[in-house]
Amino acid sequence: MNRTAIVTGGASVIGMAITEHLLEGGWSVAILDADQQAIGIAEETLAGEDVLFLPADISDEDEMERAFDTAVDTLGLCSALINCAGVRHEASFEDTSVEMLRELLEINLVGPFIAAQAALERMADQLVIINIVSTSAIRPRAGRAALAASKAGLRMMSEIMAIENADRPVRVNCIATAGTGSRRTIWTGTPSKVPSPQEIAGAVAYLLSDAAKLVSGHTLVLGDDGAGE
Repeated sequence: MNRTAIVTGGASVIGMAITEHLLEGGWSVAILDADQQAIGIAEETLAGEDVLFLPADISDEDEMERAFDTAVDTLGLCSALINCAGVRHEASFEDTSVEMLRELLEINLVGPFIAAQAALERMADQLVIINIVSTSAIRPRAGRAALAASKAGLRMMSEIMAIENADRPVRVNCIATAGTGSRRTIWTGTPSKVPSPQEIAGAVAYLLSDAAKLVSGHTLVLGDDGAGE
């Protein structure tokens, strides 16, 4: 049976690792990403695979509606949504501008909200939603007021979605990781407590599997870089 997964921010380092893992598991994948250059690299890397590449800004409702329509028309109804799209900025509270706060909320919180609603409207016989957050959603850290607010909001929204869909074949979970949040993250010399993109992809695979069929409303924490993320 064909299964379709939509990965927002799918052309990022973590998004690509997740996409490759999904393809190995027999999924059809639609990559949605606002970074045209990254999409071009992803297209070269995944040439010949069962992947659809769709430029889309996760915070733009109209663009996301069109992208989701194209994805399901081409690959089939959505069985999984993995929200990897995100942005990270750090600044002290006093140095955090309103513009910075709004940007992080739009991309890290409003965007996954838009994507989740679109997936629910186009779901197959079951749907798994996985939101990639960070340990900033769990532990307060200096310099991350805006980032933590956006990620903690996404975590709480995910838990409420899980409760509201408990009587449907819908599961919603988060993966909170140290060392994620930007396609610019450099994955060299990574300490053992910071997960690799492949390890994050493995956690996604678990949450998509039948082994996790009773897991919903949960935040799976992977690693800690000591400073949090």
